Amino acid sequence: MRPYALGTVPAPLLLLTGMVSLQFGSAFAKRLFEQTGPTGATLLRLLIAAALLCLLSRPAPRLLRTHWRLLLPYGAVFAVMQFSFYEATSRLPLGVVVTLEFSGPLLLAALTSRRALDRLWVALAGLGLLVLGGTQGMDDPVGLAASLLTGAALTGYILLGARVGRAVPGGSGLALGLTVAAVLALPTAPVLGLPSPDVLLDPGVLAAALAVAVLTTVVPFSLEFAALRRMPPRVFAVLSTVEPVIAALVGLALLGERLSSLQWAAVLCVVGAAVGTGRAAAGTPTDAGPPDTSTAPSDRSPSRKNGVHS
Repeated sequence: MRPYALGTVPAPLLLLTGMVSLQFGSAFAKRLFEQTGPTGATLLRLLIAAALLCLLSRPAPRLLRTHWRLLLPYGAVFAVMQFSFYEATSRLPLGVVVTLEFSGPLLLAALTSRRALDRLWVALAGLGLLVLGGTQGMDDPVGLAASLLTGAALTGYILLGARVGRAVPGGSGLALGLTVAAVLALPTAPVLGLPSPDVLLDPGVLAAALAVAVLTTVVPFSLEFAALRRMPPRVFAVLSTVEPVIAALVGLALLGERLSSLQWAAVLCVVGAAVGTGRAAAGTPTDAGPPDTSTAPSDRSPSRKNGVHS
């Protein structure tokens, strides 16, 4: 999916389409759990997505040798984020997990900001997260812990992804980081529990895993990269905050995951806090125009994980 082919599509529509694709892929992954479990789905998704992105970007092997000190922790955090996200979504509704995932970036915002208003936004988000944890997570502490671990891993992914985006040209940083994650997943997945090789290599399972990899990686990253070329970071950050709502709606439509009124209120608290912190960032000088087009897709907004996580 080449950026110039998307030049006539409005940038906000590209971003929103990418988020919908990401959450639809996450919903399909939950259905795949019935055959492979969350660990098997994670392993297949990482292997297939890494292969697809390497075919698309064709990174030079020398980049891995040159930047291995950066790409190794980046890939490790990526792998943790994927395993914990799929474990969490196998136990809790998709909208709840994606909302709880915001805990990491919002905590990062609280620790790095000197504005009192930003801390109030984070407090509002914390209230929403506490409500969600109390209504949905406490009856499944493993799911709650996995959701919070995903948020912590997402924070590391954001910090490292910004450095990878600056150090490695084009989309090579993302492709190589995902390749490292896939390699690390190979010895890790059997420890976490895998079905038999016959299940993983079943043509139907592989086809479903391919669809998940495309929907959660290739499509959203390509659309996001095309959008970032023409969209100020402020607009990108604000639009990205609707992702928990999209996740909740997709979970309802495809998986029948209904949230209570209190849970919807908690989701909207987190979204409102993310909008507030995103709008506060508008005063920075870097918001004056679109980002550098040489930035890799791995240099992502704090509100996007999952992107590849999810």
